[in-house]
Amino acid sequence: MISQFWLNNFVDPVVWNPEPRIHDWQVFIFVGRAVGITLLYLMSCIFIIRIIQGLGIGEIFPRSSIALIRWAAPLSFVLAFIRTNYNAAVQGESVLQVDSNSILIPLIVLLFAGLYKMAYLAAKDSKLAI
Repeated sequence: MISQFWLNNFVDPVVWNPEPRIHDWQVFIFVGRAVGITLLYLMSCIFIIRIIQGLGIGEIFPRSSIALIRWAAPLSFVLAFIRTNYNAAVQGESVLQVDSNSILIPLIVLLFAGLYKMAYLAAKDSKLAI
């Protein structure tokens, strides 16, 4: 994304649309992509740190990670939507697209959260049985 703002010789530069509504849409797409990707990486790092800390105290599936995975679902919806509309924003077009990935990816993340919760409950049950 940074290269499209400054490296005009190698990639297509950003075409800013003069219409204020579309210009605001372009800014939303660029800022949303940068913030969303940063948040997703941050959430991934927090997830890994919690897993490592949980293993240190003998807990395979920390309960706090369930909510973290659930929050990743709406974030993945926003990122999939932004990824679909990114090329139109770079070219200055006012096309609003929604594809199947915008729905499918968050559902997969929610499925993973449900599976993680079931694994947490199974680990908790096995710890009580011993």
